[in-house]
Amino acid sequence: MSKRALLIGVNEYAIPGANLRGCVNDVHNIAGALTELYGFAESDITMLLDDAATKAAMTRGISDLVDSAKPGDILYLHYSGHGSNVPDTSGDETTDHRDEILCPHDLDWNDPLIDDWLRTTFDRLDPRASLTVVMDCCHSGSNTREPVRIGGPEPEVISRFLPNPDDEAAGGSFTGTPGRVRRRRPDTDVHVVDITETLLSGCRDDQTSADADIGGVYNGALTYYLVQAMREDPQVTYRALHARTLAGLRGNYDQVPQLEGRATRLDQVFLSGTG
Repeated sequence: MSKRALLIGVNEYAIPGANLRGCVNDVHNIAGALTELYGFAESDITMLLDDAATKAAMTRGISDLVDSAKPGDILYLHYSGHGSNVPDTSGDETTDHRDEILCPHDLDWNDPLIDDWLRTTFDRLDPRASLTVVMDCCHSGSNTREPVRIGGPEPEVISRFLPNPDDEAAGGSFTGTPGRVRRRRPDTDVHVVDITETLLSGCRDDQTSADADIGGVYNGALTYYLVQAMREDPQVTYRALHARTLAGLRGNYDQVPQLEGRATRLDQVFLSGTG
């Protein structure tokens, strides 16, 4: 059995005016929790930060993480950065006809990293290995990751949604959820679905995720409270960790993180094996 993690954080984008502030801190905070609480060695953790997080590097890293998995392996994938969407070309998005995308440093609108690729890649996972995916990015129409200074003046808002320039030129506006195939869901925050991974995403589809100034340091609000919940009790189940994270966000932020996965997995200890 091995433990391996791929942590992706993109503050700096090649697209002018698209930079964020809390994503690299997210990655370092998660790395600390994985090594200190969950037995990951530093050599188990690969980081792709800023200009190293190209599309080629991200797809290669995600593929390697999944395809090299062996029975009993425990895998963790974290993404903090922009999300967006592009026209669906495969016909599987029947609601809004959009494919959701993650945005690497070198985003090319004509060659994006789409949710269909992620779904196909995750589905290759050995069923005897476990994969936990955290997506700290925005999912609503405005897709802002709002900077919020707790106990102080509110700084300017940075959008964590990159509008497709073709849509802007056409006067369009679209919503989306990066990193997964969207499904119609009840208005709840835990979803039992038959997917290979266990997924924690930043918020509901109609909400924003906050890029928050907490104690003078920018973090993704989801990641900040997720790490806080890990440190409070590393041995809780996925459901309980999600509930603790939500409790930390409640009162300061409107976002409601979404937990998705198979019912049996949601009631197992976070980052435990599947057995």
